[in-house]
Amino acid sequence: MKFARLAVGVCLGLAMAGCADPSDISTPPGPSAVAEQRGDAPSSAGFTSFGTQRVWGNGMAITVQPPTSLKPSDTSFPQSPRTAVFTLTVVNGTKTAYRTSQLSLRAFVDGAPVAEVRDSVQGLNGVGAGLTEVAPGAETVLTVAFAVPGEPVRLRLVVEPNGANQEPSATFEGVA
Repeated sequence: MKFARLAVGVCLGLAMAGCADPSDISTPPGPSAVAEQRGDAPSSAGFTSFGTQRVWGNGMAITVQPPTSLKPSDTSFPQSPRTAVFTLTVVNGTKTAYRTSQLSLRAFVDGAPVAEVRDSVQGLNGVGAGLTEVAPGAETVLTVAFAVPGEPVRLRLVVEPNGANQEPSATFEGVA
């Protein structure tokens, strides 16, 4: 008798749940796009804001901090009115070691490419100088600079962790 009541109760509960309106079921919100963007596809706007962490499906994550502005030294190459300096944090959430030599960075102002700056006086030796093997679960910080005009400009930084023109990629954008 107890079994029959229990079976009827379970069936009734399932029947009631099946009749529920799915729009009434609340789903927890996903992670904030301001703090982090996940997935292999770019955001709907096509870019990620500086200061936002971009996380790919394989666990690799990169954050590009908003740039700081420097006056280039006399020995910087190429010479430019101003240098936009970016700090990148690479977090290896994959199961294998990651070599930063795979990392490709390209910057654009108004759709035109801008050159990476090397200025050893200010410690800006280029992304290639920071050759590091990042163990699974570890992170590293890289500093890279690009030549920009004297006035603030809107800059896009294309980050490709597996090399130029390789997926995945992310485009960070903001004022530099």
